[in-house]
Amino acid sequence: MFPITTKTRRATALSALVLAASLVAAACSSDSTPDEPTPGSAAEVQTPGDAADVMFAQMMIPHHEQAVVMADLADGRASDPLITDLAREIKAAQDPEIALMDAWLQTWGVERLSADEALSAHGSHGMAGMLSDEQLDALADSQGAAFDTLFAQSMVEHHLGAVEMARDVLDTGSDPLVAALAREIIVTQEKEILTLQAFLGAGDAGSTATVPISPALGHVHGAIVDGDSVVAGTHDGVHRIDLTTGASERIGSSQDDFMGFTGQMDATLVASGHPGPGSPLPNPLGLIASTDGGETWESRSLTGEVDFHGLAVKGDEVVGWDTRGPIQWSTDGGRTWTPGPEVMPTALTWFRDVVWLASPDQGLVTWRPGDPDVRALDLPAVLVAASADGSVLWRVDSDGSVHRTEDGSAWSEIGLVTSIEAFAADTDQAIAITGRGLQIITD
Repeated sequence: MFPITTKTRRATALSALVLAASLVAAACSSDSTPDEPTPGSAAEVQTPGDAADVMFAQMMIPHHEQAVVMADLADGRASDPLITDLAREIKAAQDPEIALMDAWLQTWGVERLSADEALSAHGSHGMAGMLSDEQLDALADSQGAAFDTLFAQSMVEHHLGAVEMARDVLDTGSDPLVAALAREIIVTQEKEILTLQAFLGAGDAGSTATVPISPALGHVHGAIVDGDSVVAGTHDGVHRIDLTTGASERIGSSQDDFMGFTGQMDATLVASGHPGPGSPLPNPLGLIASTDGGETWESRSLTGEVDFHGLAVKGDEVVGWDTRGPIQWSTDGGRTWTPGPEVMPTALTWFRDVVWLASPDQGLVTWRPGDPDVRALDLPAVLVAASADGSVLWRVDSDGSVHRTEDGSAWSEIGLVTSIEAFAADTDQAIAITGRGLQIITD
């Protein structure tokens, strides 16, 4: 059930950014712009000093447009709710990003290109992952389980292509806002790739059971284990889910879109994201905190400035990441921040007084606050989570395999996820969560 979509929130809260761009450009789309970068209107993007920024926008627009076409095909063809839900998420994310990049091009005085024109102009750089007309026709002609499988396979390749293009502009471009969008694309699509690969590999997981969540929730961004339940930050607020029955209930009245969510129910919860219906908070939320188990929330810092995609908390120490690039560290509960090294994590957590990060480009890395750089461990990881007492660390690799360690060096493979949006853990179990179900992986 998706009463308020991400696209609706972004269109409502961020259309002002595209409007600002239209005042600079001769004419501009009236659609929404993505939640990152913030601020990120085309009005703030200067004429690019590097042609790589222009090339990225000219090529990524048609690349995104094809992803939206693929996502639209799921309506009436997909049979698995996970595919239907993910198609909505993809469209909700990429439509506003198209609008933002189009506004940039107009501000720069550069024309928008079709897929064929982009390939002709920048063909030597490639548009990896694009489907041919024949492949799109095959997807459109499929139904049910056959569509689900073909969609997942095709979207994995399409996302890998987008990630490659985003990495390229990070290496060659010069505009910090273009770089922020590239980081957004990489982190978001790497997580979606994991979701799709878990779906494709579900048959290898044997008889692993999923506990259905009722009522179903919107997309889950973050979660923590709290006794016999898991507490999830979703597109429309915080919800408690019973691990045995899957019964869900809202905590508090907030319907904010929690992009980042973590903490402890009996201490402090922290979150970030975007305001929901009736919220008095600015967009983005910056860092918000709750000291009453999620019933109420207060602004701590960076309101209207930052959307933390990942957060980890240990007492008064908070570590967060947003698409500006550097990891951010606070020692006063998130009121003031010190930048650390640049990294691009899909997830982060505290374990043994060190921050552990799953990074698409570096794999599993660690960072001790105050150090000038992260330390790579030569291990793949897309998601990480630690038990509340900090004694056990879990990770999910790109192939969906789940691993557990008590000392950070000796790992045991425990199981395989079949569907996942967020990941939470306790000492003896890890939970893969979507808005529709829980998969419990036990030691």
